[in-house]
Amino acid sequence: MLNSVDLSLTVDKDDYEEQFEIYADKLGYLQRKLRDLEIPVIILFEGWHGSLRGTLVNRLLSALDPRGFKVHSAAKSDCNYKEKPYFAPFWSELPSKGAFSIYNGSWYFRKLENEVRSKEDNISYEDINIFERQLTDDGYLIVKIFLHISHQKQKKNWEKLEKIYGKEWHKVTFNEEEPKAYDDYYSVYEKMLDETDGNNANWHVLPAEDLHYAELKTFEVLFAEIESYLNRKEHVTKKLYAPSEPDIPNILSRVDLSVKVDKEYYKEELKKYQKRLRTLQFDLYKHKIPAVVVFEGWDASGKGGAIQRLTSFLDPLGYQVIPIGVPNVVEKQYHYFWRFWQYLPQNGEITIFDRSWYGRVLVERVEGFAATEEWQRAYQEINETEEQWVRHGILLAKFWLHIDKDVQYQRFEERENNPDKEWKITEEDWRNREKWHKYEVAVNEMLYRTSTDYAPWTIVEANSKYYARLKVLATVVDLFERALKNN
Repeated sequence: MLNSVDLSLTVDKDDYEEQFEIYADKLGYLQRKLRDLEIPVIILFEGWHGSLRGTLVNRLLSALDPRGFKVHSAAKSDCNYKEKPYFAPFWSELPSKGAFSIYNGSWYFRKLENEVRSKEDNISYEDINIFERQLTDDGYLIVKIFLHISHQKQKKNWEKLEKIYGKEWHKVTFNEEEPKAYDDYYSVYEKMLDETDGNNANWHVLPAEDLHYAELKTFEVLFAEIESYLNRKEHVTKKLYAPSEPDIPNILSRVDLSVKVDKEYYKEELKKYQKRLRTLQFDLYKHKIPAVVVFEGWDASGKGGAIQRLTSFLDPLGYQVIPIGVPNVVEKQYHYFWRFWQYLPQNGEITIFDRSWYGRVLVERVEGFAATEEWQRAYQEINETEEQWVRHGILLAKFWLHIDKDVQYQRFEERENNPDKEWKITEEDWRNREKWHKYEVAVNEMLYRTSTDYAPWTIVEANSKYYARLKVLATVVDLFERALKNN
């Protein structure tokens, strides 16, 4: 791809200034249009070290309303998220609907540097393609621009930068030795461009020997990408959810809900597991192993009680419990996975989700909050995301607390008749009971499609609260022990 770029292209200075004013006005207009349509935009710049990307980005920003964009640097983001999975900073920095995120060095930065320096890393270009596809499927517009210069031009630009910033300017930029030779990067860039140029986000390789020419071409690329996106959007209509009966096993029907334990046995085992968990929490911290525990289940299935017993003996400085409800006004401005990436644990810590991203394929599916294609593609998105988390080293436990409809009714009645528990029951809970069968279909499909080798579901027989709590504790203890043994 780099070989086909004509680096001799230039623009006359007078023509540049005239065109820049026209292009800047047009981009400002398109920015306002995208804001009104609530379309989030990501513009990323990659290219040769010394290609003066920063100068080009600054010129581009002069055409935009500063209230509608944020500028990011992958080198800086990397420092703030060293203990998190690779894409954590970029999920955190997503633009809200109608806003722009502009990257001078993006999620390609660390991958490219590791490739050049032959450093191991656990991320692939396919992972990058997946990340970009998840965003574009959700309505994000991603524009990818690569600035190409010759080796001779790179040397001249470095000399300029040394005059401005001093001879060790590269240490400020890269926090390490001077970038490797031109030839070392050439093959790496070619591979990156080849493997990540696709329908989700195409690469635009621009000649940047004449930076003025590159600036005008950047505007033209943005105009073409935005207008193409808007044309596609006009012809896309979202379908509302139509109830269906997927041809999958009825997993829930196989669960034996008669299992139970007596109170004395429960008390004895509970104390044993809780003490063991306290020790394991310290060991996880010592070995810098993060963990995520997910609780899903029917209303009144005992999620809160199980979480309370799980955390009772833990050091509160080392865990957090995140209750997940209906997305708020801010959360609705982003991809549905955005808020969950914010709560991923640091190394050695534990995050517990009381409901989770699985709402996409449960309540959002059944209640029609998500279009059919949205919740259908979520199974793949969830599996891909969990696989990345586990590969990063996060221990992941997922629990579905299962009860039958009669037990749920008894617990609802108990809550309504108990002043200390009536806050737990709402009209919405009763309405959800009327859709029991639709939820049952959704749960079965969720279990079938998202129980994987790296992140299996544990179905907890929860008609007996005592049995359910012990099973949760035993499963978490086993997961932590196995991880520490293999560490």
